[in-house]
Amino acid sequence: MKSLKMSIIPVLVAALCLGLVSDSRADLFNFITVTDIVKKVKKRFSEIDSYQADFTMVSHKMGAVSRQTGTIKYKASNKVLIDCFGPRRYQIVSDGRKMWIYIPAMNSVVRQDLKSDSDSIFSTGTKSGLKRLFSKYHYKFASKNQPELQSDGSKMYTLFLKQKESRGGFRTMKLWVGEDFFITRAEGETAIGKKVEMDLRNIKTNVSLPNGLFKFDIPAQAKVVINPLMSEE
Repeated sequence: MKSLKMSIIPVLVAALCLGLVSDSRADLFNFITVTDIVKKVKKRFSEIDSYQADFTMVSHKMGAVSRQTGTIKYKASNKVLIDCFGPRRYQIVSDGRKMWIYIPAMNSVVRQDLKSDSDSIFSTGTKSGLKRLFSKYHYKFASKNQPELQSDGSKMYTLFLKQKESRGGFRTMKLWVGEDFFITRAEGETAIGKKVEMDLRNIKTNVSLPNGLFKFDIPAQAKVVINPLMSEE
């Protein structure tokens, strides 16, 4: 009986080790890196012809908080229409080559030639903007356990980004990526401590958006300022 028990022990140990190896191999094949997520996000946006969504944007600066709501419409390649409804109403229109910012309360228009995408919170929603964003920032997972369980029960991949070189725009950013690899939330913080949070909801992809939406007609008697934004170079 003793010899039988002694012969069983090595078999049990081998079985346990085999189970551990099998579990490790399963974890190995299921393992996903932050580079994998970034590639999938880029691929997801490259496959989208258009999308529209509602957004909420909250800014924090020196204890003051401002909240904006609005809609964003995007059409490949790099056509964007953003309508902010309040409390300060304004509109941003881009045809991919030029950007217009219209502020009705001041009857003013800013026209900016686009040589490259800026590091704005909205750059996370365009194909070229994402490409440039991930090239200008170091990135890693925001926490060890990915995807993270959210308060609403959903799971999101969270990425932390930091500028490779100090310059204008956001010094750090955090992105929330759904399991469909669409970015639904972004947070950014500037070097002087201003924080901006943006959430997208009611997202619809590959919707019909006529090119005319992204054509801006300057209102009569509006004051126009051309290329006020300094190049980062």
